[in-house]
Amino acid sequence: MNCLVKNLLLPFGVLVFFVTNVSAQSCNPAVVDYIVRDEKGKILTETELRVVSAQLPKTIGDANTDVAEVSFAADRQTYYRAESVAYATGKKVPSLEFANAATCTMHLGQVDLSYHGKPMHLIFNLDIARAQPDRRPVIDSLPFQKGTFHLDLAGWPHSEDKLIPARRWKRTTAGRPRSGV
Repeated sequence: MNCLVKNLLLPFGVLVFFVTNVSAQSCNPAVVDYIVRDEKGKILTETELRVVSAQLPKTIGDANTDVAEVSFAADRQTYYRAESVAYATGKKVPSLEFANAATCTMHLGQVDLSYHGKPMHLIFNLDIARAQPDRRPVIDSLPFQKGTFHLDLAGWPHSEDKLIPARRWKRTTAGRPRSGV
């Protein structure tokens, strides 16, 4: 009987070990942080940003939405990742965060924001793959204004840990494109 129990429990134990290890695996999440500015170009406070964020759906495409913060180096162009030792020393700036930790990939299409009754439609059209080095872009915004804008990354070197400047946003005059996002 003792041998029978061992023969039955051993495969079960191996199976539990294997399933536990597989489910415990993780990956580097795909994250986009978007710094939101008011009409005069001042970065929104966390409180103001939470009001904007509350109007968003909990998910946009395959990304969860939330309020987070970015930690910038003294040059205000380089940012530290949360797992970096230098993160604590940087200047913290609140941001809207779009993240996918489930598949660690993401397509961020379009986002509709509203601030002081003004709608701003943003077309990110960003794809983040598992293996790309710049998996956590931080994007600066134009001063908040009514209109539709698309992110133009033509010629962007995909630098890791470098802010994508607001000048990369271009007004779209051809009308608002349609998508499933």
